[in-house]
Amino acid sequence: MINDFIDIVFKRIVALNSLHNLDSIPLSNIFFKETESLFGLSPYELSIIIKILNESHKIFSMEITREEYDNKKEIIYGYVDADILNIERLQGVFHKGLMDEYEREYHIRKGSHQIIRELLPNLKNISNSIIGPLLNKSVMLDSYHYLLEKNHDEYTEEWKNEHLQQRILLYEGLFKKSSNNDKNTEKNDTAKKNTSGKARAVDSPFINDFTDRVNKISIERALHIYGVDFFSRVYLRKYKFSYISQVIETGIIDRKSDLIIIRDMLKKVKDNINQDKELEKYYDDIMSLDRKITSSINYSTK
Repeated sequence: MINDFIDIVFKRIVALNSLHNLDSIPLSNIFFKETESLFGLSPYELSIIIKILNESHKIFSMEITREEYDNKKEIIYGYVDADILNIERLQGVFHKGLMDEYEREYHIRKGSHQIIRELLPNLKNISNSIIGPLLNKSVMLDSYHYLLEKNHDEYTEEWKNEHLQQRILLYEGLFKKSSNNDKNTEKNDTAKKNTSGKARAVDSPFINDFTDRVNKISIERALHIYGVDFFSRVYLRKYKFSYISQVIETGIIDRKSDLIIIRDMLKKVKDNINQDKELEKYYDDIMSLDRKITSSINYSTK
């Protein structure tokens, strides 16, 4: 089970890193809430997964803001895929962002490294400004690039995968213990949420933000950024069964492996029909989607 969640969390970080804008580094305070909402992971379970990914060198975890007890500010981290091509792409994004913001504030255009030399000694005092986090991220990305070049052997896929399995064995017991402790609470909460008709994960503003972003880009682009797993999970939770059928019908999703992922998700939905009265209203759409997936898998050549 933990392997699946690790894969989901890592793919989400990679997808967000590929946005090619100043939101390309997911921040822990937002990332945790979104992931909890979508996949039902507790903050403790997520922290274990992040720890595993970080210690196996799959990701870098950079400190964005320090914890301030007096001002009740929590520590915030940013997550980056530990791949040199990804780091170089992000360097381009944030160095440009740093130069643009510097020009906006100081009305003069300077190179990013010149700005870093000038402002870095004063980082603590500008940490709460717009330019402070940009400066911090640019410096950290430069450090990661140097680290990847210097310690290349520790960032190969072979090294990462070997140490990933070691860390899973080390922390899996804690993850399972947390999951087991939450089961009774989760059942009670689910019953309350279903009877009250609110507090479902799909009602989260984060999912609404996701669908808003998807509506502004092509389906192909959305699938590239978020992956079939994440994309389908959201629309299944929003009861958009006919929409997924249309996507499959048009051939946008046609790989057998992707279709199997959706089929397995849909099976869980069908298993819950008797527990979710809202699902009963979509029985025909669910069955139609099920037939469409089965047919597409049989005819898929990819």
